[in-house]
Amino acid sequence: MKWLSFILLLGMAVPALCDTPARKPDVLVVLVDQWSPRYLSWENPQVRTPHLDKIAAEGMVFDRCYTTSPVCMPARVSLLTGLYPHNGGHGIWGNALNYHAPADEATMFRDIKAAGYTTAQIGKTHWTSGPSVREAYPKIEDYHRALGLDYVFDVSGPVDSVTERNPYAEYLRKLGLLEKVAEEMHDRYVKWEFQPKPSLVPPEHYHDVFVSREAADFVGKQPADQPLCVVLSLHSPHPPLDAPGEYATMYEAGKLTLPSNVPETFRREMRTIGHPETREMLANYLGKISLADDCIGRVVEAFQKRGTWDRTLVCFTADHGEMMGAHGMLTKGRMYEESARVPLVVRLPGQVKPGHTKAPVQMFDVYPTIVEAIGGTLSPHRKATSLLPVAAGKKEKVRPLAISEIGTRAPLNMMATDGRWKWWVEEKGEFLFDLDADPLEMNNLAEDPAHLTTLNKMREDMLTHLRSTQTNFSEGYKSKVQRMREAEGKPAKVKKKAVEKLP
Repeated sequence: MKWLSFILLLGMAVPALCDTPARKPDVLVVLVDQWSPRYLSWENPQVRTPHLDKIAAEGMVFDRCYTTSPVCMPARVSLLTGLYPHNGGHGIWGNALNYHAPADEATMFRDIKAAGYTTAQIGKTHWTSGPSVREAYPKIEDYHRALGLDYVFDVSGPVDSVTERNPYAEYLRKLGLLEKVAEEMHDRYVKWEFQPKPSLVPPEHYHDVFVSREAADFVGKQPADQPLCVVLSLHSPHPPLDAPGEYATMYEAGKLTLPSNVPETFRREMRTIGHPETREMLANYLGKISLADDCIGRVVEAFQKRGTWDRTLVCFTADHGEMMGAHGMLTKGRMYEESARVPLVVRLPGQVKPGHTKAPVQMFDVYPTIVEAIGGTLSPHRKATSLLPVAAGKKEKVRPLAISEIGTRAPLNMMATDGRWKWWVEEKGEFLFDLDADPLEMNNLAEDPAHLTTLNKMREDMLTHLRSTQTNFSEGYKSKVQRMREAEGKPAKVKKKAVEKLP
């Protein structure tokens, strides 16, 4: 009888267990700054990023991901809003001096929070500049709440961190390093931010290490039964080229190989830069990349200790890239691959199929990807698109084009790519490249008569994209007659006989 009773109880318990809803995944977004996709380990074996490599091996790598704008602020506002710079509710095509992302349109964290999540961004935000946000929100915490954020640990770039009231500035002050670091940052930016020179700050006190420790501590303090979304926003590998300690010597400059689109010499700010100097810059830049990788590893370990890593959605991306000598250029703001294309990895065990795809996608697609993965509801009028169908292997692509936009004066620069063909127009002219045959963009086909048909198609595709991605607040509108008839339970169309009886 005891065995029979046990079997009956077990039979009742099993359905109850089966009916238990699956726990929602945690979410970790890693947003880095100015990381060229040329310097990902799967594109360049010289790069050492073991923590990121493990994430990529378990996820889908998007090899044709592009920023909505190849400069910090508009790219980050696009992620926050799910909008392009040309959309109302966004509106900036470059870094601005007096702006804040409007809370009514900056819906990413609100959509995530509405799905039952604790939300946090730790590190660089760069959604605001100047007095604009303080005029609208007397307390910055009010703005963060309006965005749907439970916790914000805002640490801007190094040069700003030592001149503003900032958690990192206070940290350096306690260490007795603030004045020296502030002076060094000033000299680097005024004289030459691309001078490769180790930081005065040792690795354990370095900017991004400080941020990643805060993120790991935050994750460790959260209840394990409450789903969590953390955006870890690192400043590296953005200049200044100040990799600290052992990271400054991790890569031997003389052994680094430069892409063939880096000219033997080029001019930059009254300097002539050759391959030896470029390799020195690259060595320090790669050191900052490896440091960022270790910071990522520290936060991954926190999720592992939390016990949720096996069901954590990870999205790794960057706001934009870095030219690093390609085509004789440094920094960002260009439409070449080194600047406009960005890394993107999406990892979610059991739902995402590991591999690579050349589907054209956008960095801001991370937002609706998260919302779909956690079972949330996307705010209306968003232009970003969930990548889960591609990441799960159910679709080859979810958008026909990826585009990028930048400009502080007319004419505004615009780029489009379908994954193979890439077209853009700027003040210097028009460009067309076949990325499959010419990944380093060495052969501009825009003036080649043999490619006129492709050129015209890309122009038309961009025009169609712009026409179809305007924010349309009249979408779904029904006439008053139709609404009144539906309210009365009558059909929307009037029958012919009824019309004939009208006076």
